[in-house]
Amino acid sequence: MKKKKKVLRRVLLAVCLVLVLGIGAGLFVFRGLIYSLLHVESHPDTGVYVIDYREDYKLDALLEEGGVKTQDELAKYIIRVLLKGLPIPIDYDVPELACSTFYAATPTGGYVFGRNLDNQNTDLAVVKTAPENGYRSVSVVNLSFLGYSAEHTPEKLFDRIVAMGAPYFPLDGVNEKGLAVGVLQLQAPPTDQNTDKVDVDTTLAIRVLLDKAADVPEAIALLQGFDMHASAGGCYHLQLADAAGNSVVVSYVNDEMVITEQTEAYLCATNFYLHDVPFDYEAQGQDRYDGMVETLTAKNGVLTPEEGMALLGKVALTGTEPDEQGRVYSTQWSSVYDLSAPSLTLCPDRNYGAVYTFTP
Repeated sequence: MKKKKKVLRRVLLAVCLVLVLGIGAGLFVFRGLIYSLLHVESHPDTGVYVIDYREDYKLDALLEEGGVKTQDELAKYIIRVLLKGLPIPIDYDVPELACSTFYAATPTGGYVFGRNLDNQNTDLAVVKTAPENGYRSVSVVNLSFLGYSAEHTPEKLFDRIVAMGAPYFPLDGVNEKGLAVGVLQLQAPPTDQNTDKVDVDTTLAIRVLLDKAADVPEAIALLQGFDMHASAGGCYHLQLADAAGNSVVVSYVNDEMVITEQTEAYLCATNFYLHDVPFDYEAQGQDRYDGMVETLTAKNGVLTPEEGMALLGKVALTGTEPDEQGRVYSTQWSSVYDLSAPSLTLCPDRNYGAVYTFTP
């Protein structure tokens, strides 16, 4: 009898040990994911969430695999690699955007980059990343792209799992070297390059630039090494800016990259090409562009960060009138990036009396 009890005790101890080791191994494997899930901060009544992302989102591995051409491919990669194969449904969707960006010098010899994200009403996430093989950065993500809504937010722990794909969906951001990027939509034929280069879609390209490029020349070189596939079948151009006084707008015409450089002390963009193109398309945002040019010209291309935010307020969309498709767009957030001492000053929902500051 004593022998049986001794054997039973050993079996129970062995089972407990296996369970402890299994739990410990699980915690080790998921440690970055667990940390990130636990470190999602919400700002009450603002629709702003801050994700301190510590999981390795395996960007290098994705590029070594050849990249992705579509959001569906990217979602599958996130489930397989970031979520460790967990059967979590992911339905990323990139709606149409109407945006404004500008680049200017500051009175103290630095540079700022500003952007309005104009879209239908949404919450947003400020995503802080610190990859081992890349630069720290802070970027802004439209949470509706990740399937969130007024009824479904990342407030609860389980509901945050899908948000762990957020590093792959930045729409603007800055890294620790002072390189800033913002994307703007064009109502033109979608970009779909197909050669033998690594494939990226629009938001994946922004992720790569923030992680890997220290300045505009490095960013251009990286983009030239990729086949670009526009997200959600759209067409986009990117404004790039850095702390050394460089800014360009990178666009694609018939799947060929076109770089528009500064000809003034400033550079700004909205939702039309800054150069001639060999096809008809619906140019949008001329009034917003003219409004930025007017202010920047009057200020000789020099703005304080506060004046930069005021400029974004001047060209913001209020969302009072629907467009021809019945959609109501408004400025969901205004971002002013200090490139010389890299940081983000963020204003959600045109509440220019309440701003938040974040650093990479």
